[in-house]
Amino acid sequence: MKKYITLFAFFLLVKLSSAQYSLVFCEDITGEGKPVKVSNQFQVDKEGGALKLLMRADDGFKADNLDFRIYYMSDAGAEEEIIRLPQPVETDWTFTWKEIVLFNSGLYRIKVYTDKGIYLTSANVTIKNT
Repeated sequence: MKKYITLFAFFLLVKLSSAQYSLVFCEDITGEGKPVKVSNQFQVDKEGGALKLLMRADDGFKADNLDFRIYYMSDAGAEEEIIRLPQPVETDWTFTWKEIVLFNSGLYRIKVYTDKGIYLTSANVTIKNT
């Protein structure tokens, strides 16, 4: 009996850890959730520049809300959180997006968590001033 419980726990863990999430940066997003002009580098002027964060979930979101956390990365690699952006989602959605405006050049890291604080994914973007 103990073998079956261990086996069940193993397969449950594999299933939970196999959920695939991705985060990409782009200039726009189609109605079908396809990114337009994907890049990890954007140029902005002194008024700032808008870009979109496209979050994909292969098996849908397992939460009611997401939390996009945006960090500025120092030259030494330290993260300074600059803003949190909540995003309501439906469990059957396979994508969602947020638009952000960045002004200063540098490296930024965006991390995505559920409303319960569970880490889902992250990605980096470089901003250059024109």
